[in-house]
Amino acid sequence: MDRLRTDRCLEVARELRAAAEETRQTLQASRDLVRRSREQTAAGPSLRRKDDDPGPSNQLVTSLIEAYEASEDDPDIQTRLLLGHVLHHVGRRVAGAMGPRAAGIAVH
Repeated sequence: MDRLRTDRCLEVARELRAAAEETRQTLQASRDLVRRSREQTAAGPSLRRKDDDPGPSNQLVTSLIEAYEASEDDPDIQTRLLLGHVLHHVGRRVAGAMGPRAAGIAVH
């Protein structure tokens, strides 16, 4: 009788270990899904992957910043708004190419 009880305890222990492993794998898959979702949300509605876009050149970024700053003197508000939209788009490309860690931005 003692042997039967020992065998049953071992069987229950194996089942518990298998259930714990399955739970661990499920939690890891859930964490991966949450991480990927956060990365996609942070990247915005870009159709391209991060690897496909090396990002804009420094010259383009600098020129756009200078043009945006120079547009303050222009009486046409549409020019400033248009340059602002372009600068925002290019900024998102820069962020997508660099990522927050490379840019020194803390992400929690």
